[in-house]
Amino acid sequence: MTVIIPSLDGHRAGNVGRLIEDIERQTLEDFELLLVIGVSPNGRARNVGAEQARGHYLIFIDDDVRLGHQRVLEQLVDALQRYPEFGLVGPSQQIPTDSTWLQLRMAEQLPRTRFPVVEAYTESDMVSHLCLALRREVWDEVGGESDTLIRGTDPDLRLRVRQAGYRVVVVPRTWAYHPMPGSLRELLRAWFSAGAGSAEVFLTSPELVIDASDSFQETESFQRPFRRRIIDAFRRVLKAAICAQEIRLLCQCAYSLGYLTHVLNRKAASAASR
Repeated sequence: MTVIIPSLDGHRAGNVGRLIEDIERQTLEDFELLLVIGVSPNGRARNVGAEQARGHYLIFIDDDVRLGHQRVLEQLVDALQRYPEFGLVGPSQQIPTDSTWLQLRMAEQLPRTRFPVVEAYTESDMVSHLCLALRREVWDEVGGESDTLIRGTDPDLRLRVRQAGYRVVVVPRTWAYHPMPGSLRELLRAWFSAGAGSAEVFLTSPELVIDASDSFQETESFQRPFRRRIIDAFRRVLKAAICAQEIRLLCQCAYSLGYLTHVLNRKAASAASR
């Protein structure tokens, strides 16, 4: 088994060291740990790690994550060993127990930030690079990660694994913690950046623009026409306003602003180069 952690600086404000301590305390002890530092985007970093990995099972963990308990890795690998139809498996996503009131408020209003710990194997679109595991042969079969995709590696990998005939499953009684941004300013900056990243993918590789549902029960990623994406974005803004979800409303506006700004900047740069 190989655990791969991509990290731009190898530190992540001290969390990398804490995450490594979590991994070293796991009940599954026969593993190698690869920390891939300074490689971007994340898909390329994961490919670099996988090329060096010697394990039959590959486990990818983001560098800002903490593991929920000492049997997380054991239970992920056990699921892959018992069920050959499982292509990707992962834990439930939670936010840290010491989160501030603002971070709790963010998690209440923003989709895909946390979902329940399940009691049975549950097919879901929520398995992500927060922490996921797959067999080496599945990784090779689907061609690993995209080396160039700057946003959307989660739905891209899930879709290709499903297209290869495998299931994407949340493992029972496993969870990992992913923190919310520490301030509203940091949160809005992240959503602005996400909007810009989505615009870049749409402009350069529209075939890789894959949507993901906000629902835990959804089991498929899907692709929508650009017009439908605009309509759905407007509906999300309207819903956030009607439901008085002020944080979600601000985030949707920041995302849209980032998207529009990036498109306009690309068009301006293209016009200037002619």
